[in-house]
Amino acid sequence: MRLTGEDPMKLYRPVLLAISVALVAGGCTTPLLPPLPAAGTGSGSGTGASGAPVATEAGSSPSPSAPAEPDAKPALMAALEKTKAASYKFSVSGDAVDNQKITGSGSYDAKAKKINVTQKLSGGGKKTDQGQRIVVGTDLYSRGKNGETWVHLNLKRVKKTSLYYYDMTDPTGMTRFIQSVDTVRSTGANSYAGRLDIEGDKFNEGFLPVGTPAISVWLGGSAQFTATTNAAGWVTAISVDILDSKKTLKMTTKLSNHGKNQGIKKPSNYGEAMDFYYDK
Repeated sequence: MRLTGEDPMKLYRPVLLAISVALVAGGCTTPLLPPLPAAGTGSGSGTGASGAPVATEAGSSPSPSAPAEPDAKPALMAALEKTKAASYKFSVSGDAVDNQKITGSGSYDAKAKKINVTQKLSGGGKKTDQGQRIVVGTDLYSRGKNGETWVHLNLKRVKKTSLYYYDMTDPTGMTRFIQSVDTVRSTGANSYAGRLDIEGDKFNEGFLPVGTPAISVWLGGSAQFTATTNAAGWVTAISVDILDSKKTLKMTTKLSNHGKNQGIKKPSNYGEAMDFYYDK
C-alpha cells in the first residue's frame, strides 16, 4: 500500500501543529492534532502541517529457524502496561511522507491526566511546522513556538466530535501500540522484536510514533518493531519500521524518568480562546 499525505485544512489562525491524514480512497482529510484558536487578546500564530502516511504493507516475519520464545510476549506486554499506567518522559524522531522528518519531546502523567509536548515536522522541501501544547486535566494550552502567547481552551466546553477536542485517554498512542502488538520474540536479556497487526478503526486517527502519534492506518497493515526494557521493568525504547511502496519509514521513541513527578504545570501567562471556537 502507498503512503500519502495532503495539505491540512487551515481554520482561522491555528497555533498548534496539525498533521492531516488522507484517506487511501477519496482524498478526504482529517486533522490528527487539532488546530487551536488564536487568543482573544495577545498574540499567537502558527500553521498547519502535512504528511501523515495512511497505510502499511506487511513486514517480514521472523526467520523460521529462530528459537521459540513462549514467554517473550507476556514479558513485553507487562512492561508496556506498566509504563502506560504511570508517568514518563519521551523523545521522538522519525520519518514522515515526502522525505519529511517528525521530531518531538515531552512528558506524560497518566494518573494526573497531564501532558506537555513539543513536536515539529520538517524537511522535504516544505516549510517547517511546529507546535507546543500542555494539558492539565481539562485545560489545554497551545502555541506555535517559544516566545508566542499560550492560548487556553476549556475542553469541558468542547464536544468530543469537535475539530478542537483533544482526547486525553491515549495522547501518546501507547495504548494503541499495545493493541497492535502481534508476534514478539526475545533478542536479548531486555530486548524484543516482533510485528504489529494494524487492523480496525482504532488506528484511524493517529497511531505512530509513540509519544507524538501522527500516522493513521485506514485499510490495515503490519509493521516491524523492536523494544527494550530495563531491570525495573520499564519500557525504555520503541522503534518501528513501516514499509512504504518506495521506502521504509523508521521512527524511534525513547522513554525515561518513569514513575516520577514530571512537573507538568499550566503556563503562567496565557490568553483565552475566542468564544466562536467552542461548540454552541
